[in-house]
Amino acid sequence: MEEIRFEEALKQLEAIVSRLEIGDLPLEEALSIFEEGVRLTKLCSTRLSEAEQRVNILTRNAESSTGRLEERPFPGLSSVEEEEEL
Repeated sequence: MEEIRFEEALKQLEAIVSRLEIGDLPLEEALSIFEEGVRLTKLCSTRLSEAEQRVNILTRNAESSTGRLEERPFPGLSSVEEEEEL
């Protein structure tokens, strides 16, 4: 199966939610669509997690005598996001 882009997976997930919210689907079709939604949710979650890891910046801790690498969040976080992390 070909991998789909995050944006496409998100669009498909939104369409699934809309169809399920209407509530007029036969049970088997609703279950099938729900299963696809769960798969897309996992895919989106994985992609977001991978993106977060890529955004984290590894920098050398200047004060460390060992010169160990230290992971720091991307400096573009808003103050609200920074507060949520505390």
